[in-house]
Parts: sequence; structure tokens; C-alpha cells
Amino acid sequence: MEIASSGFDTLRPVFEFTDPLPITDPEWQAEMRSQGFKRSVKDWADPKTGEIIETTSWDLQDDQNSTLRYFLRDGRHLTAEFSAPRLLDDSPVNLRLAAPEEALEVLEYVGNYGGLLIPGGTSPALHKLSRADFACDLYAETSAPGVIAAGGQFQLPGTRKQNKQLHPHEGAIIRTPQQTMRTYSKGLELSHKLTPKQRKQHAPIIQLALEKGLTRMEHMNRPRKAMSLDYIHNGPQTFAKKLEQGFPGGRVYIGGLHKLRAQIDGLDASAQRRASLIAFATRYATLGFEGMQVAYSKPTFYRQRKYFQDAGLCLDDITNFHGEVDFNPIIKQLRVA
Repeated sequence: MEIASSGFDTLRPVFEFTDPLPITDPEWQAEMRSQGFKRSVKDWADPKTGEIIETTSWDLQDDQNSTLRYFLRDGRHLTAEFSAPRLLDDSPVNLRLAAPEEALEVLEYVGNYGGLLIPGGTSPALHKLSRADFACDLYAETSAPGVIAAGGQFQLPGTRKQNKQLHPHEGAIIRTPQQTMRTYSKGLELSHKLTPKQRKQHAPIIQLALEKGLTRMEHMNRPRKAMSLDYIHNGPQTFAKKLEQGFPGGRVYIGGLHKLRAQIDGLDASAQRRASLIAFATRYATLGFEGMQVAYSKPTFYRQRKYFQDAGLCLDDITNFHGEVDFNPIIKQLRVA
């Protein structure tokens, strides 16, 4: 297992204008509309006073860069959200992640470009980061199912309760309100998300991703307290620390079908029912959630899945990988990046 690429993906910076914008001026509003901004007005009740407060926002989906969006919520702060790799390469495959120095360059470009779009707005200064996604793409080869299964066991640092979703061979998501760790097959994502025309255009890339078991581990950070640029500068080292904390010791043992077969053999059920459960689990470990939706009718799939739940077994933890996944070499590489 080796690193194919690492760096930043989605970023959400907040920029600040030196002088407040004339957001109530009808002429300024007309210019905003001519630039493609859409205005929306919402009322909300102050939880302390009950007073109804009107808020106005201006949003823009940039025509030149489909990944780039701007949000203006007041006269001083401009928020943007975008995929740094897609801005750098203008490619939907999103495989070359942005190194810290590239992410900083993109942030500067997005701020300057936003200043040009806003009537009367000079280039705003970066005020804070409200979201930053750092990812690491791994050539996991035959260990890819094990890496995804290990992702389902990741413990987000500093959290007690976290939501978990895991589909064998496809992906695992561990989520809290402020953090998300996703581990998923990049090849399958490209196969599912790209248009038919894009799949044809990028077929060699998709095939290589599937053959090499390209697996992305991505940490989305959107803390209550916004981040400074230090988070960008120290991206690889911070991600390495997250992996260390989320995988204590850097190693994860995956029992896979071996463990499940032993659990099924111990059930108080007929030999026919146990054999049926093992056969279903074996196919699930090979095909994954979406593949099983094709192989089985919906009623049959969910009926079989209910058998597992009734028996106290977790179908989502099934994988045909059996053994240890060692993240320590990956952590070591990220530390010196």
C-alpha cells in the first residue's frame, strides 16, 4: 500500500472587505444581478428576544468554474466554496489533490476573483477558513476492501458519539456535526458519478483506479471555531495525527468472512438457514451494497438483511478481506511531506 496523492480538496474560505459594501443601494443591487448573483430574503426569529429579523443573501454559481460558488451574507464578508483540484486542473476526475502551497495559491485567486465580481469591492483579505477537506489517495491493491473496512472502525478524535455508514468494497463514512472521515473506492466513485461521455473520455484513468485499488481517505473539518491558514500549511502532518488518533497503534485487524462464518455457525438456526446466511454474506462481501441491489430483488435483499439484524449480526461490516491493515507507513510518509 502506497500514497498516490495527498492534499486538499474542498475548501470554504471567508474573505473580508476593508470597507463595507452598499448592500441596500438599489443601483448596487442591480449591478449584482447583472453579474449573475441571485438575491434571497429570509426572516428568522431571534431565540432570545423573539424579534423577527430579516436577512439578505447574494449567491453566485460561477459560469466559468462549475465547482466555484460565492455567498455574500452581509456587507463585509464573502464566503466561497470550491474544489481546489478541480480549479487547478479543470477536470471532473479530481485525482490530483492540492498540495498546501497550491491550496494557498487557489485561495488567493478565489479572493481576488470574488473582489472583481462584487461591485465596488476591492480584493478582500482572507478572514478565516470555515471548512477544509484533506485527503490521501492510496494504491491499496488487494488490500482495498480491508482499508475500507478499517475506515468503518475509525474513531474521530475528541468525539463520543458518531454516526457510521459502511458498505463493503464501496465506502465507509464516520460523521459528527463538525467532522467527517470518508474512506471509499475512488474508481467506483468515478464509475458512478461521471456522465457516460466523461466515463468514455476518462476510461483509462477509471480502469487504472479500479485495478490499483485506488482508495481515498478524506477528512472534512468544519469546526465551530474557524481555522487559520496554519491548517493549510500543516495539512499533511495534521492528517497524519488524525490517522494516529483514529487508528490507535496504526494497525487494524479485519476479521472479515472468517469471523462472520464462526458467528453464523454458532446461531441457533437450521443448517439450511445458516448456509443461506453464509452464501448471502459471501456475495455481499464480493458485490457490495450497490451490486447486491442489482443481483437481488429489493424485497429479497431486505428480507435477507433483516435475518442478519434479527440474529444480531452486522452485515455492513462484512468484507472478503481477512488480516491486518497497517497504516504506519502512510502516517510516516505524511509526517515528512
